[in-house]
Formats: sequence, C-alpha cells, structure tokens
Amino acid sequence: MRCASDRSLNVTVITLMVEHFKRLVRYRGLLWNLAVSELKSKHRQTALGMLWALLQPVSLMVVYAVVFSVFVNVPIRQGVPYALFAYVGLVTWLFFATSFSTGTTSVVSQMNLITKASFPREVIPLSKLIASGFDFLIGWGCFLLLLAVYGMPFKPMWFLFPWILCVHVLFTAGLVLWGAALYVLKRDVGSVMPLLLQVWMFLSPVIYPSSLIPEKYQSLYLINPMATIIESYRSATLGVPAPSVAAMGTASIIAIVAFASGYAYFKHVEVRFADIM
Repeated sequence: MRCASDRSLNVTVITLMVEHFKRLVRYRGLLWNLAVSELKSKHRQTALGMLWALLQPVSLMVVYAVVFSVFVNVPIRQGVPYALFAYVGLVTWLFFATSFSTGTTSVVSQMNLITKASFPREVIPLSKLIASGFDFLIGWGCFLLLLAVYGMPFKPMWFLFPWILCVHVLFTAGLVLWGAALYVLKRDVGSVMPLLLQVWMFLSPVIYPSSLIPEKYQSLYLINPMATIIESYRSATLGVPAPSVAAMGTASIIAIVAFASGYAYFKHVEVRFADIM
C-alpha cells in the first residue's frame, strides 16, 4: 500500500511540475520582454553599449595572458595560445556567475511586481539568465574572431557544443532558481554569494587546466559541473584533452537534478513570497 501511495504521489508531483512548465511557456512573451528590458537598462546611456559585454572577458584575458604566459608558464596543450585558453574559461564562468548573482536577488528587487500581478514568478530570475545569455553569445562571437586572428583551425568537435551548452544552461538555471527562492527567505544568501563565487571560481579550471590537479583527486575535482563544462568547451573549440564521457555524463545528471529540484523548490515556496516581502 505504501509503495502504491508513493508512486501516486510521484505521479502527482510530476503532473504538477508539467503544468507549471506549460504555464511558463504560455508566459514566454513576458519572459522575453523582461530579459530585453534588463539588457537595455544595463547598457542604456553607456558610450560603448553592447561592447561592454566584451570588456570584462577581454580585459581579464589580457591580464591573465600576461601573468600566466609571460611571468608564470602554465602548461597547456602545445599550439594553443594561453589567451584563447583563458578566454573560453572566462566567458563560460562569467555567464554562470552573472546569472547566478543577478538572478538570486531578482525576485526581491521586483517585489512591487510580485505583489500586484499574477504570473509565473520564475519568469523574473530566468529573465536574468537570458539577459546574461546575450552577453555570453557576444563573447563567443568575439572568440570566433580571436580564432581567426590566431590562425587556429576549426575543430571537428564543435558538434558537441550544443550538448555542453544545454548542460551549462540547465545547471545555471537550476542554481538561479534555488538562489532566488532562498534569498527571499534568507537574506544571508546575498552576503554569502560573493565569497561562494570567488571560491568556486578558483576550484574551477577558469584560468588553469584541470590537468594540474593530481590524478588521485581528478574524479573528485570533476564532480564540480563547472570544471567539466569549462574543459568540455575547450575540448570542443581548441582541441585540448576532453574530460571523460563519464565526467560529462555526471555533469549532465547533476544539471538535470539541479534544474528539476530548483524549479520544484521555487514553485513550492513562491506562494509565500508576497507575505514575506
């Protein structure tokens, strides 16, 4: 009897989540408009406009390239310029970190909208992810130009790019939903966020190759999905050694679990948002 009851509960939860997702799809226009509004507000009244999306990764790339290829020799695959190696890691990380940080505080910053209108609340944090996605795409467009400048050949592993991107976006979206919901309930999350992202960055191969991690710690290190995602992007675009299929499979599973659990938790607590705020 208990097994049948648990099975019925699981079916009910899945059905409810499907309905929530269908409602989100119906509000895709609002999601898009909020993302575009966020993008416009970020670049409004700036001299460079959308070019600011390139300033951070390019400037950091130059600094790290000077430090880690001139003063400190970081061993990477022969024939791969360190500037391109670092740029891939920086663009990938900045999309994750920007989405996570802005998405976490988004619901609280839109409290007036929350209390006055009826719509899927997850639209707000997810719009921050889409807005960051614009900068992410511009960053990859610049990367293609850098490939031409450095005379790097086109890699056949580019076909893996969509899979890596899906894992990247799912994992980021899941943490954005978790963060947005938790921040409404516990404002301490906002104070912890900068430290968490700083530590997480250094635990990910943003500016160094994962091959520097001792072999006995590699499996533990690649449990971090961002480590696998960054190295997979590099493998697909620069031909550096790829993480194992098992590591990418694990990252995919973690991304799916992060998104499903983050979405479920967000929908579970959203009924309390108006009262708390």
